[in-house]
Amino acid sequence: MAKILAALAGTPNVGKSTLFNRITGGDVHVANWPGVTLQRAEGKTVHHGIEINIVDLPGTYSLSARDIGERVARDFIVRKKPDVLVVVVDATSLKKSLYFAVMALELYTRVVIALNMIDAADKRGIHIDVDGMEAKLGVPIVPISALKGIGIGVLLDRTLDVAQGIKTRKELLKVNYNGLEPYIYKIEKILKNENALNHYPRIWTAIRLFEGDEVIVEELREEKPELLPKIEALKEKARLELGEDLGRLAISSRYSFIDDITKSSVIEVRLAAPSFSEKLDRLMLHPLLGPIISAFVILITFFLIFAINTGFPLNLLLEYAGYKELASLVEEYSLSGILGSAFDLLSSGIKAWMTSIGYSGWTVGLLADGIIDSLGTLISFVPLLLLAYIFLGAMQDSGLFPRAAVSFDSLFRKFGLSGKAFFPAALGMGCSVAAVTSTRAMDDDRERRVTAMTSPLIPCQARLLVLLTIASAVSSDPLSQSALTIFIYVLSFILYLLTSNLLNKLVFKIEYAPDLLMELPPYHRPSLRVVWWYARSNTEHFLRKAGLLILGLGIVTWFLLNFGSLGYLSGDIANSFAAYIGNILSPITSLIGLPDWRYALAFEVGFVAKEGLLITFSSVTGVSDPVEALRVIGLTPLKGVSMALAMSYYVPCMATVAALITELRVGRYVLLTILMELMIAFVLAATAYWTGLMLGFT
Repeated sequence: MAKILAALAGTPNVGKSTLFNRITGGDVHVANWPGVTLQRAEGKTVHHGIEINIVDLPGTYSLSARDIGERVARDFIVRKKPDVLVVVVDATSLKKSLYFAVMALELYTRVVIALNMIDAADKRGIHIDVDGMEAKLGVPIVPISALKGIGIGVLLDRTLDVAQGIKTRKELLKVNYNGLEPYIYKIEKILKNENALNHYPRIWTAIRLFEGDEVIVEELREEKPELLPKIEALKEKARLELGEDLGRLAISSRYSFIDDITKSSVIEVRLAAPSFSEKLDRLMLHPLLGPIISAFVILITFFLIFAINTGFPLNLLLEYAGYKELASLVEEYSLSGILGSAFDLLSSGIKAWMTSIGYSGWTVGLLADGIIDSLGTLISFVPLLLLAYIFLGAMQDSGLFPRAAVSFDSLFRKFGLSGKAFFPAALGMGCSVAAVTSTRAMDDDRERRVTAMTSPLIPCQARLLVLLTIASAVSSDPLSQSALTIFIYVLSFILYLLTSNLLNKLVFKIEYAPDLLMELPPYHRPSLRVVWWYARSNTEHFLRKAGLLILGLGIVTWFLLNFGSLGYLSGDIANSFAAYIGNILSPITSLIGLPDWRYALAFEVGFVAKEGLLITFSSVTGVSDPVEALRVIGLTPLKGVSMALAMSYYVPCMATVAALITELRVGRYVLLTILMELMIAFVLAATAYWTGLMLGFT
């Protein structure tokens, strides 16, 4: 079993010992530190098959080695070089407790910051932009409650990330020391030229010498005594030119750095009156009314998200009301419509420009249709994700979402999940990518993996669009169209819960649901800054992790659609490699009542983006209206039901696969997810088709 060494550090009273006991489970060995009477506590835990040996360093206010505790902590970091240094800070008093963290980051790069007492911060209305702080400090920051066990699994994940070099600072933290830098670099150069104090980072050593660190001075006196007069002369020159005590200047500079971080990353909101919270909780936490109210709020939320992003279902409501022109305008000027038009213009403009300068053939197609269209696919996720996270961030910040999780907990526990699995299910209605990435916030490893694997079964906005098109193609009756759509969604939530339960029992061998470790924050009006932090960080995470993979898969798909055995085909899809694969797959799709190779081809293209299903049918039939194209290809009601089931449950899209790869990390789980979705899609579609035939439907 692989092993890593982690050290816990932090100031007194930040909950470091509580966290140590929480992680180790009380299996602790206690002895004295060598040469001193201070106690040394050591423990261990196993996470993802890796043994983490944990040393609890003495609680200290700094790393200046002014007392025995500070010297022991600093010597352990410098000489033992732990794989990870976990610095615990108090979320309710960041300015005070971040000072130690800043000093640690000036000394060491392999750091994780545990933002403890996050539950107490929530109760006080203190919101922290964790991702903003991460960007400024360059290390993982994990909100936790050591007392209640919140966030411990995520903290151990980030600890392994740092130990394995996935998330590690490339260099030590640099603080602006207000004019002291030139002198720091001169001392650094002296130490480098004389090869002195090599066991310490040189810039850090230079700073400590300016602060009068007696331990460093004594070590330098023993190793290179001739350097002390030069360094003292530089210190005196700096003192005279800057006109300030150098130690005080260094301390005030660190606090200025911390002030800049907290001003941009911490906000305190005004909380609702306790009486109002109590009245609302009677409804939100009611065993019967709570889930109904939560589901209603979610539906309204996604109605707004869909309407802004694609115009649906507002465009349908307007069309049914007789306002067809207004319905077309709503769809045309939705975010998706505007972005689609913009990338169409960009693509056609690039084609015209490249043709005018003498380029033709596949190079033009690759750039205009392959790269630009793939980039358009990637960018098209941004407004949807932003909108989803903005609306859901507002619900989260207001205190509604945590209560929704509590209200659904009793139902979800019957299937081996906690109420936290409600979040990915809700997000899945907007975007499967968002659903998968949202599982990062779950503490329990098993629940996080199970939920990431099953949440793509909830049809996203893109699949809803295709589903409505199929329903419109096979029936002109609004009641029949609605019945098919509602049936698919109800079935999806049932499958989400059932497959989660099966994965728990058959794959992860667990019979019980994890405890719902969640603090219920007071109700308050959502802060625009906090909502923006939430939306920005989650969207950026998706773009960073999945962006290149989506672009790469998009270009590969373009190649398959535009090249064949005869070379570049210039739009002749029927002779492409993709069509060749479609012909190979058609015996399989014939088992679900869809024998035409064009169905198989559409499913291939639908892997890039589900809307590609509709575009493919329009391309191969020459009919621009997707509904008419499906009718031309011979889609009957029975085939339509089969196709709707297959489309809804086979692999959502390449962006979702990219998200699964980044979140699950274990290849066999990603493969299992894909195979599971393909099997569910095939079995349901085949069952519906052949049952329909036996009942006399044609």
